[in-house]
Amino acid sequence: RPGTASASQRYMEQHMLKDRLTHALMNLLREQPEDPMGYLCSLLRDGQRTNGCEDSSRNVSGAQDESKVATTVKPSEGRSAQVVAEQAHDSVHMLPPCVSLGAPTRILDFGSGETGFNTYNMDAKGHNLTFTGQKRKAPFFASFVEPRQVDAFCQALIEEFDLTADSSSKEVAIYAGATGLHRDLMNDSESAAKAKSFLGEAERHLSVQLGGKSTKIWLFVPSGLLEAQLELYATEWLVGRSNLLDLDSDWSDANAGVSMTESLIHDAFDQLDKSGNGTLSNEDLDQLTSSRSPHDTNRIIKDAVGEMIQTGGNISFEQFHERLKRSPSLQKAVQSLIFSGTISAGGGSSQLAMMGRHQGSTSQVFSVPVGNRVPTVEGLFSKPVLASERDMWAARIRFELRQASFPQGVRGLYVGISAVYHAAKAAGIADRVIDKTAACEALEAILQDADPEDQRTIANLTLAHELLQWVFDDSAGFVFRRNWKTEDGEFVSTWTLGLYTQQHAAQKVERRSPKLPHRRIWQQAVSRVVAPSTLQTTRQMSEDGTKVEALFEVPFVAWPLRDAHLLDLGSGEVGVYTYAADMNQKRVVALRDKKIQEPFFEGFVAKGRVEDFAQMLIENFSLDAGSSHRREIIAGGATGLHREMLLSDKKKRDDMFSFVAKTEAEIARSIGRDACIQLFVPSGELEAQFELGAVQWLIGVPNMDITSSVLPSWMVNRAWDVLMAAGHNVGKSQNAVQMEAARARLNALGVSQDEVDAVLRRADVDGSGTLEYREFAAAVCKEPFFEALVRRCAFCGTISAGGGSSQLTLTGCVRNSMPQLYSMPIGNRVPIVQRLFSTPVTWEQRSDWVERIRQGLRAAQFPQGVSGFFVGISAMFHAAKAAGITDRLLSKREAVSAFAAALAKLDASDVRTVANLTLVKEIVSWVFHDETACLLFKRNWSSNGTTYVAGWTLGWYATQFEGDDQIRERSACSIQRVERGRQARRGLRAAKTAPIKLSLA
Repeated sequence: RPGTASASQRYMEQHMLKDRLTHALMNLLREQPEDPMGYLCSLLRDGQRTNGCEDSSRNVSGAQDESKVATTVKPSEGRSAQVVAEQAHDSVHMLPPCVSLGAPTRILDFGSGETGFNTYNMDAKGHNLTFTGQKRKAPFFASFVEPRQVDAFCQALIEEFDLTADSSSKEVAIYAGATGLHRDLMNDSESAAKAKSFLGEAERHLSVQLGGKSTKIWLFVPSGLLEAQLELYATEWLVGRSNLLDLDSDWSDANAGVSMTESLIHDAFDQLDKSGNGTLSNEDLDQLTSSRSPHDTNRIIKDAVGEMIQTGGNISFEQFHERLKRSPSLQKAVQSLIFSGTISAGGGSSQLAMMGRHQGSTSQVFSVPVGNRVPTVEGLFSKPVLASERDMWAARIRFELRQASFPQGVRGLYVGISAVYHAAKAAGIADRVIDKTAACEALEAILQDADPEDQRTIANLTLAHELLQWVFDDSAGFVFRRNWKTEDGEFVSTWTLGLYTQQHAAQKVERRSPKLPHRRIWQQAVSRVVAPSTLQTTRQMSEDGTKVEALFEVPFVAWPLRDAHLLDLGSGEVGVYTYAADMNQKRVVALRDKKIQEPFFEGFVAKGRVEDFAQMLIENFSLDAGSSHRREIIAGGATGLHREMLLSDKKKRDDMFSFVAKTEAEIARSIGRDACIQLFVPSGELEAQFELGAVQWLIGVPNMDITSSVLPSWMVNRAWDVLMAAGHNVGKSQNAVQMEAARARLNALGVSQDEVDAVLRRADVDGSGTLEYREFAAAVCKEPFFEALVRRCAFCGTISAGGGSSQLTLTGCVRNSMPQLYSMPIGNRVPIVQRLFSTPVTWEQRSDWVERIRQGLRAAQFPQGVSGFFVGISAMFHAAKAAGITDRLLSKREAVSAFAAALAKLDASDVRTVANLTLVKEIVSWVFHDETACLLFKRNWSSNGTTYVAGWTLGWYATQFEGDDQIRERSACSIQRVERGRQARRGLRAAKTAPIKLSLA
């Protein structure tokens, strides 16, 4: 009977009976105990008592607040600090810290059909990288795990990594990344358990064979998007160390590659010629700030060009070109300057990765779910492949690119890698500079001659051709390359190289010397703290034709001496935000958070309401007040529907640029000073990363309004492990950490020096000068700074959802490392848009919606069993608000139970809330571990009277503010030093010119 079925369904959801029984049965089948019924009863009883966070009635001895910290086990009592960290972050989806400066890093690449063995080691100065790499046609699962060939696997590790020759280290660490088909396998919990078990056994065998050395094999799964970002970083590193450009050829030659080289060199010269007068001067060089490149591109250019200017004055393009021919280091620096990104493809997806060109720039990755295996998997091709099928495949690619709002009209120098490289190699255009027209013609010609029986080649050639045609402007240049020759040797642009060089660079940033070059030190220092006067207005970008490139350039906004005015051009409203830097506390201050409740295009652009929009910006940003700035700068990002308009609709893009240019002029007329509005388009992936950055910054702010009735023991132990690592307590007591290490960690959270000293004095009860574990656990109970430290150390990422998609973003284990992003094209508006629901929603429709969500999670390879502390934002927060569980720490069980209870009570005619609550409940159930996951659903964050919203604009500002911290501090010191020197010189001149008075005794 329907009524009985509905009641039963509600009862099962409210008490999570299905989840608990499924979990118990899975454990039973895995363990296979002798007494299955007794084992099941025990599991169900434990599940009833456990809520994922330990019972708060027990507490660490000496704690002052028994509601704060659950029972904890010290790392010294039965397990090491490393084990604590591993248990807290047992997910294979967390990117491990792979690089130890001065020691070799060994990385396994578990590819689809082979296993790669890669060893990287950078010299102490960070200049020369040694690399050895071998591949074996032995897939990890098929060749080792399934047949349980542990000895063969260990022998392969010993031979390929030459482990017997390494007698200097007392431990061996190997990092294993699963890509391709192995990425799919690792997303299956049973396969992942098999792999972990196999590697655990391999660790023990390897330790015995190496004479008892401690051995650890870290298994992790880089997402497809992270793999593309790492390949981009590897390619950028190689571009700055290889010779790409043909500088010795006669440019009057009609060869397309030579003319493309000429165009690229002109582009580099134009980028350096800030004044636009056709020559390079010291004033142009002064506006070059520290480069985002790993090779410090701008410093090399400054040194080389500055030397020419000193000897012969301003230099022309011809002189610049001649110097390029004679200076390999300048040529490589110029290559890095004009390098714009990578274009790649695989079996199931294709990616465009774009570098930012300017200071503080962030790379962007755009992905489309169409790869060269799609025609084979979906049966789109017959044998032989018909001409009509080729045309249908090309149309399918264009359709997917349009659906994904893939960029168009992109200019610059791009490197084709992976399947795009193989297509270019087949067309005979690899390993040289070539323009778009020549590349597309070559691909088209080889496609016409392709064997109709070769489905894979036809699919790949068509895909590469359509990608180039869709994405790039005719002026774009390409280099399709796989093997790179550098002074250090030969490299392949792989994700493993990107992982090593990115993490090595991140560690170098933290240890970098504060010394700045002395030449023109004043201008270099000022450029880090004062917004440059040369920022292009929207009108200027429209006039010189650079508006398409500007759309993908993330503007730098974290100037410490001025407020940052930011816009979020969302689908239905315009967000208005102002942030400022508190340099004393090293914190971001939110000064303004308002909404203009009208869509930007339909409400203003389409109606030509320039004066209205300009006046709203003046009022909301308080621009009419007196200001010491000669120019007002506003930066804005287009998201949602406006992102699609700017990327896919040329007419609307032109209309928006024209509207913004007129708005600039109207603001300038009204306030009596110049105005500059910078628009850009953050990809969906970058938006999620910025949201992660916002939460990551907020989670570590002391005195934040977070209710935490209990802190799980693994969170406290994780924070203690981080403190131990900071103190470098190798061979020392595992029960205490040096106070200097604790002081450094609290300073990193933005706590002032006076507060740090006071907090540590109170925590160090016995006055020993070290912080013992018992003292630390007690301090967590009563000191908000230590509680913030625990949250920050345990924080692992964000979970979010919107109308059309849902995302899981995971932090890296290393500061400044790249996050992992998982996204699926299913959001809470899908049942409404696709008319899956009636009003009221029936239980059958709810069940269909649940199955649709699970299919999406499975297809998007969302991970399962993820541990750690996560924050739910956007639609996740609204679902939690409907369930009454916001602003406090929860276990997964508590969250899922609350969502189920809210759904059971919800009015079935509330279609949107039914869709959202169901979506959030299923995602949380799918992704997180039952015992070692902790959740916080929060939107508004308050600390010391300041309220923040964890939106992507805050992440944009906070990420740049924290990332530029060290350079900004050194620049401020340089400004102070130069100013003191000026004052001293003025004093000496005054003393010399003052009349001398003599007194006669």
